[in-house]
Amino acid sequence: MIKEFILFRLCCDNCGGGCCPHGYSVVTCTGITGPTGATGATGPRGLTGATGPTGATGPTGPTGVTGATGATGPTGATGATGATGATGPAGTDGADGADGADGADGATGATGATGVADTLAAGSTTTLEPEEFAAVTDSGTETNHIFDFAIPRGATGATGATGMTGATGATGATGATGVTGTAGVTGATGVTGATGATGPKGATGATGATGPKGEDCKCPVCGKCIFSAEGDFEEGEPYVQFGETQIFPYDCKSVSADGADIELAENGLYLVQFKTDYELRCYGGSNAVLELDGSELPASEITMAEKNGNSAGLLLMQAQAGATLKIKLDAYDKLSSAKFYVVITLFEVDSDES
Repeated sequence: MIKEFILFRLCCDNCGGGCCPHGYSVVTCTGITGPTGATGATGPRGLTGATGPTGATGPTGPTGVTGATGATGPTGATGATGATGATGPAGTDGADGADGADGADGATGATGATGVADTLAAGSTTTLEPEEFAAVTDSGTETNHIFDFAIPRGATGATGATGMTGATGATGATGATGVTGTAGVTGATGVTGATGATGPKGATGATGATGPKGEDCKCPVCGKCIFSAEGDFEEGEPYVQFGETQIFPYDCKSVSADGADIELAENGLYLVQFKTDYELRCYGGSNAVLELDGSELPASEITMAEKNGNSAGLLLMQAQAGATLKIKLDAYDKLSSAKFYVVITLFEVDSDES
């Protein structure tokens, strides 16, 4: 095969003389055909060409010879489980195996649906003879139970002691007279029952209506107030000394006592009662007398003559508002001690009856 080679020859004679304007010349030489070179590497596959038109169907070929039997195919899938056969006879119990390790706790199951609550009801009650046994039967359904009771009656006990007679109850209202029945056979006398417990106290009844007002009744001489106080003999004092505290004034503002003075604040009739418990220094005695506005009241003197003793006086007197009453002591130097008690009652006098 002849190939053409392009040789490049440099212009050495006169590079600038015009024979090689570019410094080289092109010479084409045809050589002898060399040996065939080695096959080059396969080039990349070209693009698939367009599909050609379908050719006409060829004639059916003759039937080929039957081939040899192929190898056995793989085992098919397991068929559906057949019906359970009849239960065989029970075998003898085997020896108990060793306890296996506790398995892990399973997950908590879902809460079951709320069950239907059973109902309970009492049914009939039958009395049996004392020697029979008590019984309870359920005559209901699985969820609605009805319990029927059979209970033996108790044997007749020994006669108890006669109980105490209970309090007489209130008389009940008389009932209407019933129709006279035929006389029955007289029964045997029953055993006296035990006295029942006292019932609870009834509720307090409602307050009754206020009765009509009675007629006014005037009292010719009526006690208006009562005054009471304690007093003491004090050494060197000729009058009994009273404290500010009274025993029972009962809101009596008409009489008050302070020191030796008993003040009478109203016109009225006064009943004066006074008493003393005393002790004398020596025999000879001492006296106490009521004094109203500086004047001794007749028949009001009491005597203290014993070594140790007591004495009392009583006087009804009339006094004006603002009067002062005192208890005066005579021969008080002979007293060792003395405690005085005075009670004064103020009376109101009806002017129409005076």
